[in-house]
Amino acid sequence: MVVVLAITLSIFIGILFSSSYAWYAYANAETAINGETIKEVPTVIFSQTEYVYSKTTLPIRDEDHYNYASKNSFSITVGEKLKNYDVGVEILLNDIIMSNELKIANYKYELLQDNEVVSSGNFSNIGSNNKLDIAPMILLTPSSYPKTYSYELYIWLSDDGTNQNDLMNKAFSAKVNVKSAIKK
Repeated sequence: MVVVLAITLSIFIGILFSSSYAWYAYANAETAINGETIKEVPTVIFSQTEYVYSKTTLPIRDEDHYNYASKNSFSITVGEKLKNYDVGVEILLNDIIMSNELKIANYKYELLQDNEVVSSGNFSNIGSNNKLDIAPMILLTPSSYPKTYSYELYIWLSDDGTNQNDLMNKAFSAKVNVKSAIKK
């Protein structure tokens, strides 16, 4: 009985000292960080959906991709409250599911911002990854606020003049993800 009482008493004293020290540390903790928190972020609106999907892959000449390629349109609006901040956006393709046959240099993408190419490339180096950073960081510096930027993402199989029948009707799907960073 004495042993049980001694163990209980030592546990109680340990808890008492621990909680006393925790309260002391919390009460005397001070921070020298002065700043403000901004909860404003750029607004992203997708015209259709944030998903890109192509089930019927057909070869398209590069000069015709604006007419026939899989297209995803969205806009990013920088609001008045972000006037004193630098705003950067990163555009990624996440949850990529694609046929292995399409992981080639002829399966291409192109990203336009207000009808100007800001990023282009292909899927030859994607390997087993299921995401691709198509625009690592775009700095948005509007001259007036609010400012809306229009984006169009095109994905297509480039016709290289050879027999590409084995690449036709291969599937591709991904989710367009827009991340933003704000800096004063």
